[in-house]
Amino acid sequence: MKRVAAMGLMAVLAMWGALGQMVRPKEVYYAALSGQGLRGTAVVLVLPEGLEVFVYLEGLKPGSGAYANHIHFNRAGNANCREQNGDQILGLTSLVADANGRAVAFTRLPGVRLPEGSTYVNVHANTPTPVGASIACGDLKEIVGGY
Repeated sequence: MKRVAAMGLMAVLAMWGALGQMVRPKEVYYAALSGQGLRGTAVVLVLPEGLEVFVYLEGLKPGSGAYANHIHFNRAGNANCREQNGDQILGLTSLVADANGRAVAFTRLPGVRLPEGSTYVNVHANTPTPVGASIACGDLKEIVGGY
């Protein structure tokens, strides 16, 4: 899991550089995603102009379609994966499983701030309903000192 997490973080930072970003993030948050045989990473960059979020997940059924994912939070500031108590969300670009069961998504959220308190990234099953049950989750933690 640590290897996947490190590779995911390096890939995200490389993608961020490839997008031509010149502004150093004010804060960087990271979540190791896991659940139902899935594993991956989420990285949130807090920039002066808003948030940029990268999500990577592997172990999906190859070619299985789109998966909703969000940053979850609550008014109490104590949202976490174990309790699934984040009743408010910041919507992210859907993950789409490729032929190898991997998915990556980038979301730019201009003018948006990361909510106060604890937050988590949740990936939902791709069901006929708009948002399925949680299939992978990770609590966001600040990377002290940036990257």
